Amino acid sequence: TSSGPWLLAFMLAAIILVTVCGNLLLIALVFAHRSLRCTSNCFLVSLFLSDLMVALVVMPPAMLNVLCGAWVLWPAFCPIWLCFDVMCCSASILNLCVISLDRYLFIISPLRYKQRMTPPRALLLVGAAWGLAALASFLPIEMKWHSLGHWSRQPAVPGLQCRLRVTLPFALVASVLTFFLPSIAICFTYCRILLAARRQAKRVAALSHGSASVKFHNGPLPFSAPQPSVNSERRLAHRHGRRALKASLTLGVLLGLFFSTWLPFFITNMAQAVCECVPLALFDAITWLGYCNSTMNPIIYPLFMRDFKRALGKLLPC
Repeated sequence: TSSGPWLLAFMLAAIILVTVCGNLLLIALVFAHRSLRCTSNCFLVSLFLSDLMVALVVMPPAMLNVLCGAWVLWPAFCPIWLCFDVMCCSASILNLCVISLDRYLFIISPLRYKQRMTPPRALLLVGAAWGLAALASFLPIEMKWHSLGHWSRQPAVPGLQCRLRVTLPFALVASVLTFFLPSIAICFTYCRILLAARRQAKRVAALSHGSASVKFHNGPLPFSAPQPSVNSERRLAHRHGRRALKASLTLGVLLGLFFSTWLPFFITNMAQAVCECVPLALFDAITWLGYCNSTMNPIIYPLFMRDFKRALGKLLPC
């Protein structure tokens, strides 16, 4: 129908607008509120920055590709855009991996977290994530390791096409480095955080039972009172347990969104490298599903992180 392209253009433009506004808002919140300027949020700023770059640099040309069915921008800009496409999306995925590792260290050893995760080490991890993303994008594309085919004409598709026609070895190596290895790390940290939450819950239950036993045996004494050391330890264990449970819930939601948005793309990308049998419309839809992960990240964090929710409440009292 005639309204179809307009509806598609509206949907894609809305995705871009929400992604830009959401990530810009959260980056501004971190810099505007002193309570949010901590080492841990350094990784979040890096994630929001990578998602913002996806929205500003990657999504608009991709939208034109979908709507026009061909590359309508300056031809020499095509390989540059492809490099940024791979780099920004890879950086977003690797930043999620670094965030999960940071949460793992914080939950497993909260008392030694500040000694282990110093600002220089945090910046080093952020730099490593961006460095690996850049190496996985600019180096192979500039060296033609992936069989770049932006001048080729796809069958039954008019106009110049700006697409990565990757070989299977390149697809496998890139997928392992930028998706499967980070996914294994994220799953490992999520499982460890879940185990920590269960241990803390059992500890709280044991301390509560022990405190009740003390009160039962000492009940007849007029001066009996709860043991302060037991109570303080119970409160500490309860606080750590709630923190671990909340972190596991947040990571669980992010993990579900992460796999539901990016796993189809990497599977399809490897299939396309083998047979080149995936329709362009389907490949574009799956690619945009991966882009939408950058839209969801700035929505999920304020919902599950109290500091961000409080800062947003001050900015938007309604």
